[in-house]
Amino acid sequence: MIWRRRCSPPNPGRSRNASGRWTTGKYTSQWARRTSMFRLPSEIKRIFEVLEGDGHQVYLVGGSVRDALLGLEPEDWDLASDAAPERVAELFDVASFQGDRYGVVKVKVKALEAEVAAMRIDGVYSDRRRPDTVTFTDDIKKDLARRDFTINAMAYHPATGLIDPYGGKKDIDQKLIRMVGDPIVRLAEDPLRILRGLRLAGQLDFDVERATFDAMKENAPHLTEISMDRRRGEFERLLVTKQTGKALRMCAAADVLPALFGDCYPPKGRQSMGDLSVLLQEIDQSRPRVDLRMALLLLCFDKKKARKAIRDLEFDRETTRRLEASLDLLDELYFSTEKYLLKRFIYLNGMDIYEFLESLAKQHRDVYDVPGYRIESRYYLLDHIKKSREPLFLEDLAINGDDLVEAGIVTGEQVGEMLQMLLDVAHRLPGLNTKKKLLQRAKMLKNPIRAKLRNIYFIK
Repeated sequence: MIWRRRCSPPNPGRSRNASGRWTTGKYTSQWARRTSMFRLPSEIKRIFEVLEGDGHQVYLVGGSVRDALLGLEPEDWDLASDAAPERVAELFDVASFQGDRYGVVKVKVKALEAEVAAMRIDGVYSDRRRPDTVTFTDDIKKDLARRDFTINAMAYHPATGLIDPYGGKKDIDQKLIRMVGDPIVRLAEDPLRILRGLRLAGQLDFDVERATFDAMKENAPHLTEISMDRRRGEFERLLVTKQTGKALRMCAAADVLPALFGDCYPPKGRQSMGDLSVLLQEIDQSRPRVDLRMALLLLCFDKKKARKAIRDLEFDRETTRRLEASLDLLDELYFSTEKYLLKRFIYLNGMDIYEFLESLAKQHRDVYDVPGYRIESRYYLLDHIKKSREPLFLEDLAINGDDLVEAGIVTGEQVGEMLQMLLDVAHRLPGLNTKKKLLQRAKMLKNPIRAKLRNIYFIK
């Protein structure tokens, strides 16, 4: 293949020493030093071979190059080529179009997937999301000019090395996030780049270059013009980065948080502001899970406004349920340090909500450095409940609705209410959870007066 001839270094197995003699050993030419940081998988090499064998240019681009320079394994493999998307699809057995308008084709070689995008020049962004027009090109530098940050605007070819017209490698060395071109103009094109840049700062532990940060702050109000789904998605990725606290502090300084939390931010009151200040410093002590860290943030705000923020952020149903429970039930869980109260809490709210809130309580303890003896107390209580096989839910009772009907105690319409009362009995007195004893207790509770006064009976 042409690609193999162009990329293979001369005399790869030996080199000359200072006296001019040939020596065997590791090849130390400039080519080897340049390519040592780019260890391309055989599948990516195959993509190069196929496209170049068909007479096209192809380069590794974007995050793949950035991650390689950082010594990281790329999460995604992105390539740019001057080949027409239709031709790319023809050249590979497994290929699918990801964006016909933008010339992106996903190809699969063995088990590895990569995206091959046509080199292009973007037009004006009138909707603050996508360019109105795109023009395909065969100039890789023009393609790099449309990219967001300098650390993402580099290309690599095994034969020619790194193509870096905007100083991306220097910014990587200096740990800086910098926009390509005029930051005010580029961020106005797509304001979501603000959150993306801050997320990268947290992910890579980089700082944001001053002009870029000032432009982020100036364009932050335009984030509300972006769909909430896109805003929330990028923010969720930010919440689980390596340096989430750093990224959130930058979000606060750049006035980004109002576009996500609305009227919640900034919180009112000295206590709430103090809690948020501590959280932004210590959130990295918590478990890197989106729902837990989002709940920690929402707990710093007014509950009524926080509920509105949850609805506005358009989470899925299960996440919404957990976040609302964190606002409504965390205080109740705090005081559930007696066996009966803990059983009732788990029964009424479900084991999944209990486990989420218990995990949230642990994160709260770690972030704010508060005592955790109540957490330990509930742990041992639940462990004893499980080992003793004490009933928690209706299915744990020794009887069911059919038993009550057969005994003539209640009719079908009253079965549910009676089972609820019997479960309350078993929660208080687990030793009564036998069929005989529960049927006896059901006969007693059938009397309306006894049913209403059953709590007094238990006290007696």
